[in-house]
Amino acid sequence: MIEYMDRTEILTVLMPERTKQIALAWSILRQSHLSEDAYQDMLAKVFENQDIFEGPQHLRGWSWRVLRNRCYELIRQRKYQVALLDDSILDLVDAEFERRGTADIPLRADALHDCLEALSEKSRQTIRMRYFEGLRGNRVAEKLGRKPDAVYKALQRIYVTLAQCIHQKMAALDTGDSIS
Repeated sequence: MIEYMDRTEILTVLMPERTKQIALAWSILRQSHLSEDAYQDMLAKVFENQDIFEGPQHLRGWSWRVLRNRCYELIRQRKYQVALLDDSILDLVDAEFERRGTADIPLRADALHDCLEALSEKSRQTIRMRYFEGLRGNRVAEKLGRKPDAVYKALQRIYVTLAQCIHQKMAALDTGDSIS
């Protein structure tokens, strides 16, 4: 007889996945509150169906699919103008999320926060409009009084700067230094 997972076991498996799953939801929905709603809806569905999970792998795979489908459903319900990725691309993203561990996510988030603070005010403003306000590049350019091409180039430079900064901070942690 197969023993199914109880609520505590389910939470033990899913809580380390939370940040990655909300990140996936945000990558589809581009809104923090909707991403959190989609995640909560997925958890509710998991608990409604808790008698079907044969183990952690089954639960993880099922929860990712339910979350992704819930995000698409929210888009259809609200008629958002979000560019959806092809399922094959989403499968690659899912596989990458699964491959990565979750232990260093809080450290990476701290490093990102520190690196964002180190950017110039203009760069932070560009990032804020693009990712926190969800504006497209041409709208950011319009608000900043710049050409879209200049904004796209600035964003590319910012990405490189942030990636290098985060990499340095994480490497410093590996050697025992602080990330500040």
